[in-house]
Amino acid sequence: MALTSVDLDPRLIERARILTGAPSNRAVLDLALRRLIASQQKDAMIAGIAGLTDLEAGLDSPVASTS
Repeated sequence: MALTSVDLDPRLIERARILTGAPSNRAVLDLALRRLIASQQKDAMIAGIAGLTDLEAGLDSPVASTS
């Protein structure tokens, strides 16, 4: 693991520790990065799904109706 030095707003870190219950600054940053990555991946997946068009023709099979 790489050691990285960054200047952080101590008020933000403390607020994040209180809100998340994270035991350390490192835990706060780890959680924040994991949530950022998950959010971006989710957005990318939604955009990919939304970009799918004409699925019925592409699948060459009937699509069941839910109504």
